[in-house]
Amino acid sequence: MTDASGRSFEAEPLKGREIDGGVSKEKSCAGKLGLSHLMGWRTAAFLFSLFLCLAVVFAFSFILPCPVRPQYLSTWNSTIPAAATYDFLAFEDANEDKVLDVFFMYKSSEASHNTCMSADLTPPCLVLTAVDGTKGQTQWERPLAPEFDWVECGVKGIGQKGPGCLVAHADNLTAVDKRNGFIMWQQPRATVMNANLPLINVMDLNADGAEDFAVLSYDPEATLLTPVPTELVFFSGKSGDPIGSRVDVDVNGLFAHLQFHTTTGAPYLLLLTYSGLYAVSMQRLVVRATAGSKSVPKKDDSWEKKADRNTGFIPLYHSDSLKRVMVVRGGSAPSLLVQTGSSVSLLHTDKLEISWTTNTSNLLSMPTFGHFNKDEILDIMVEDDLGNETKRVMVLDGKSGEVLWQISLLSWTPSPRPASVLTLNSISVFMLWGQSDNQTMYSSFLLHPRFSQLLLERINPVQNIISFKATLLERGRHASYFILTGPDGRQHTEPSGTEPVILTKRKIKDDVSESKALSVKADESISKDSEDSVKEAFYRLRFSDNLY
Repeated sequence: MTDASGRSFEAEPLKGREIDGGVSKEKSCAGKLGLSHLMGWRTAAFLFSLFLCLAVVFAFSFILPCPVRPQYLSTWNSTIPAAATYDFLAFEDANEDKVLDVFFMYKSSEASHNTCMSADLTPPCLVLTAVDGTKGQTQWERPLAPEFDWVECGVKGIGQKGPGCLVAHADNLTAVDKRNGFIMWQQPRATVMNANLPLINVMDLNADGAEDFAVLSYDPEATLLTPVPTELVFFSGKSGDPIGSRVDVDVNGLFAHLQFHTTTGAPYLLLLTYSGLYAVSMQRLVVRATAGSKSVPKKDDSWEKKADRNTGFIPLYHSDSLKRVMVVRGGSAPSLLVQTGSSVSLLHTDKLEISWTTNTSNLLSMPTFGHFNKDEILDIMVEDDLGNETKRVMVLDGKSGEVLWQISLLSWTPSPRPASVLTLNSISVFMLWGQSDNQTMYSSFLLHPRFSQLLLERINPVQNIISFKATLLERGRHASYFILTGPDGRQHTEPSGTEPVILTKRKIKDDVSESKALSVKADESISKDSEDSVKEAFYRLRFSDNLY
């Protein structure tokens, strides 16, 4: 009974629910019906939102289309009639289309007549010109008073937006904006009439928000019997005003200089003299020029241990036949390539020791860096004068100095310096100039390190090459070379005659189809398959925008 009553007691609530079950079921059906309507509205709202989002996306895809890659001509010419030009080519993005444009300088009476008059200058005047890299159209021209001394583009701090160009001409230093050719400032250069390139970049010394620069003034032709003071002058990049006082560097026999940063990032000034190579800390020079300045560059303690206590000079390399010094990037620490009258050496800057030395005779041009093998160390292409209008072109191993590749070619003076462009395969394509034995005209040659037994030779009709450079006009693509031809402005103070100045751009790969294979070994025949293989290898190349 107890169990039955317990079951009956527990069953009562259930019965009660069953009694009300008719109403509960009706409410449940109504709830389900409401929920079904709610789910329908939610589905409709979701589909409407999805449709609205897609409509917005498609609408903006037409209103704001993806940027179109600039269309370019693989070959173009820019011609200035009856003019003279200078050994200067620079590459900057002037019109901000992400394609590099070309800067060069010329002097002309005819083509620049209106240009000169618009700036109240008497023709002939100097004209700094920016040419569109895609199609060769003139972006802008900046007339300047003659005579021309030097120009350097890519100078930080002097442009309105990004770097600009600094021109030394007449009695002036003129800063030109790279985007439109406007003059940012112009200052007399009486204090630095013997100024020499390269400019020396420094931090913002006067706290005006722009980087500054320094100019080293000396006479490379001066002899020890008639010395000329060597002075360093700092300038504001924003206004061109001198900063602080002039610094007497107090070095004899100086004929060239170079800016260098050690492994720690400390800036130093390298001084090339007739007795050897020396370095001095930029910190020391800045402190002397701007006593009490809060902006002072750092110094490298490992280098300062070898500095002279009185002068601060650090001896790096002793030689009475020093010719040239170049910075070699890459590796754990930057190195210095030291060229003398009889050798080329690699100086490691971390230990200040010579790594290797290779004997040469008389180099005809500046060495060119590139990757010939795949050890990720920059190799060096040099041109050695053999006499009788013949040169030996060699590629030296950057690690050991050993000769990796060589060929003898007929040459002429002056001959353009070789160039190289890095590829995604960690090797470089080299381009050089010369003349093969069976040709009477100048030729350009392409060298692929994986097919080093062959060269691709293209007969090049150009004459009077003043400047030659190869570069990428866009990131990772558009590998091209540029040739500037015409009368030399250094030798022709007044443009005369009808010979024009011509700037020519060619895509490197376009030369492949117009070239024929030349064996590096004399009198060795080349099969059609071998020639096709090396040409196909050039066509497959993809280029890298990494700098050496």
